[in-house]
Amino acid sequence: MANNLVDIVKGIVSNIDLNLPVISITAGETIFLCSTLHITVGVTIEDENNNQYLVTELVDNVSIKVSPLGASPAAFIGTIVVAPVITVLHGSPASTNNEYLDIEQVSRDKTPFIWLLESYEYEQLPLDSSIVAKYQARLFFMDLTSEELWINDQHNDLAIKPMENLQIAFKEVIDNDYSFKRMSGYTVRVRPRFGVEVTNQGSDDKIINEDLSGVEVNMTIELFDLSICNC
Repeated sequence: MANNLVDIVKGIVSNIDLNLPVISITAGETIFLCSTLHITVGVTIEDENNNQYLVTELVDNVSIKVSPLGASPAAFIGTIVVAPVITVLHGSPASTNNEYLDIEQVSRDKTPFIWLLESYEYEQLPLDSSIVAKYQARLFFMDLTSEELWINDQHNDLAIKPMENLQIAFKEVIDNDYSFKRMSGYTVRVRPRFGVEVTNQGSDDKIINEDLSGVEVNMTIELFDLSICNC
C-alpha cells in the first residue's frame, strides 16, 4: 500500500465490488437486489455477459427496473448486476473542474465520481508506532442531477441516497482491509444541488460546471506500517 493519499483513495475505490447478486427478477425487467449501491435512474448497468440495460426506476436497496439497450435480450435473465464504474478525481476545485470537463464529453460516462479535495494534511507517526501515517481526507461523493427539473424528493432519492450507499461501501473497504486501522466514526454532510459557492467578490461561481448532488465526507484514514523492507 503506497503512503500517498491519492493512491490510497484510488486503491480503496478499485476494491469496491460493483458486482451485485440478483435475488429475483419479475417480468424480466424488475430486478431485486440486497444493495443497489450507487445505481440510479438513467444509468446503464450490465449483466455478467456484458448485456446493457437502462435503469428506468429505482427503489433504494430494494430493486431496479430496466429496459434493454442495443442488441441486449429484452428480458434481463442475469445473476449479477454490474454497477457503473466510479470516477476518481483529486485536486483543487479549479484544477478538478478543468480535468472533469476533459474526461468525457457525456456527463453520465464520468459520474458518479469521488473527489479528494486537495490540499490535505497528514501526520507522519514515529518509527515505533504501528500506524505509519494518519490522513485527514475531505471527500465528495457526487452524481449527476437535473437541478432545474428535479424536486427535492428526486435529489434525495436519485442522488443523495445512492451516494450515501457509495460512501458506506468506501468505508467498508477500509474496515475489511488489514492495512487500515478501523475507523471509530466520521462526519457526513448532505450536499443537494452541490456546486455553487459565493466568491469573495460576491458573485456565484460553480465549483464544478455540472448539476450535482451527493454527500461530503470528512474522515481520518490511518495506515498501518506493514513494510518488511530492511533498507
